[in-house]
Amino acid sequence: MTASAFQACTAIILAGGSASRMGTDKRFLKVGNENLLERQIRLLEKHFPEIIISANDPVKLGYLNLRVVPDEQAGLGPLGGLSTALAASNSEHNFVVAVDIPNIDMKLVEKMLTHLDTVSAVIPVSIDGHQEPLFAFYSKSCIPIFKSALKEGERAIHRALEKCPVYHFPMKNRLAIKNINNPGDFETFLRENE
Repeated sequence: MTASAFQACTAIILAGGSASRMGTDKRFLKVGNENLLERQIRLLEKHFPEIIISANDPVKLGYLNLRVVPDEQAGLGPLGGLSTALAASNSEHNFVVAVDIPNIDMKLVEKMLTHLDTVSAVIPVSIDGHQEPLFAFYSKSCIPIFKSALKEGERAIHRALEKCPVYHFPMKNRLAIKNINNPGDFETFLRENE
């Protein structure tokens, strides 16, 4: 696969969050000689010309030498971070991934991208109906819809997406996109990626 398909896109890593279930900052969990955030950057920088990190501590992440975009308004959850990062992006189309999804299947990402021409977002959905809005493509056309949802008090991305033209990308297996939510998930991830 060539990186050319992604040259007009930006990758956005959502690296905020309270990590309440993990008990520690997920971004800095060590995998070999790198942490989860560094791992994602390494995987994405081979394909995307721009990477933005959505996080509220730009000084702490300054060592990465990437643009760190704090939320326009703190406390609005992933939807607030996503809205702000989309506005900061230099690209119309953006691949968004949460920092706690450490394995990024670029063949899957490329297939998702091919559906973005006629919609505002491409969201994976599993056979049981589970959506993964934090491993998805978004166009800048989502920004006014997201801002309007935030003004109305909405915090959930999947509900804000009800007002966007979305392609639900069918996934045969929900486990194809795995989150690390707690220490057990992280231990399983380490075992599977030794």
